[in-house]
Amino acid sequence: MKIILIGYRASGKSTIGAILSKKLKIPFIDTDQIIMEETGIPIKEFVAQNGWEAFRKKETEVIASVCGMNLCIVATGGGAVLAAANREMLKKSGTLIYLKTPLRDIVERLKRDVHNEQTRPQFTTESLEDETMAVLKERIPVYEAIADFTVETDGRNIRQVSDCIYQHLFNTGIVSEIKNKKKIQPE
Repeated sequence: MKIILIGYRASGKSTIGAILSKKLKIPFIDTDQIIMEETGIPIKEFVAQNGWEAFRKKETEVIASVCGMNLCIVATGGGAVLAAANREMLKKSGTLIYLKTPLRDIVERLKRDVHNEQTRPQFTTESLEDETMAVLKERIPVYEAIADFTVETDGRNIRQVSDCIYQHLFNTGIVSEIKNKKKIQPE
């Protein structure tokens, strides 16, 4: 059983994942962080050296590995859901929560993110706003199609978003299921 956070880059998956991990007392895993640890270089550098196809292949390997793990919260990369194999693995291994974040918030976060230059390569040579709008147009239908629950982040702070997700998990019995599994499996 996993709680898997999906959504565009800078939508808050890593931040919310860490909060939920503490609240549920289960491990937090960030697939982008694992890729950087395994390759030894920032994602932007990996993509520059090896291309997007190699990055997506590595991402699929990491997702397969994560899907084999026990109870945890997982923050996926923004494009992890593009590959059908990834979508299938993620759907089979947990509850997918889509952090639906407005374009203006994403662009604002990307502009102020000090790690942006190292970890988040642009997809095109267009302006950040134009690129983000074009990529979101392609990805939003995918996120919405596979999500078990969608959280509108507009007008909510990180605490409110994490509380909304927790409430959904509680209402659907997933919190109880996690507690029961923790009793059976050593932490």
